[in-house]
Amino acid sequence: MPTQTYETLFLLDPTKVSADADSVKQQLHTLIERHGGQIVISRPWDYNHKLTYPIGKSKKGSFHIVYYTFESTKQAELERDFSLQEGLILRQLTSKIDPKWKEEMLQVAREDAGNGFALRGMQDEQTVQTDPSAIGGDVLMGEDGGPPPRGDRGDGGPRRGRRDMADKPD
Repeated sequence: MPTQTYETLFLLDPTKVSADADSVKQQLHTLIERHGGQIVISRPWDYNHKLTYPIGKSKKGSFHIVYYTFESTKQAELERDFSLQEGLILRQLTSKIDPKWKEEMLQVAREDAGNGFALRGMQDEQTVQTDPSAIGGDVLMGEDGGPPPRGDRGDGGPRRGRRDMADKPD
């Protein structure tokens, strides 16, 4: 069976995490390993984070992120087991890691100890430029150097979209 690498971000009940974080981590690992998954990286992301809206009776939550390899055919069963852990897991989000980014993502996850480690290392590919001609776009101008006249797209073709009252046939 083909195995994939997955990333699951858990939002956990902070009272249970603060009481015994190691047993909560072990419970998450047991859930994944019971279905044949292998844990690659597991770490807390953020403790006692204030939530935007309450989930159940919780106004705070603790985040924990786990990277694991797993047979893709069994993912639905694992997601069902996650949803059955109502007292522990408030929410979870699972993403499949693209194989071409697998090593880079795991390397960042191993090395960085701060919050938001998954976002680090990503850079803007292109800066925003205000001049359309600088990015290869055509700039339409009227005869006087200003904006083109209304209704003129610059290529002589018909205008599309909303019609003004002046364009309405009699």
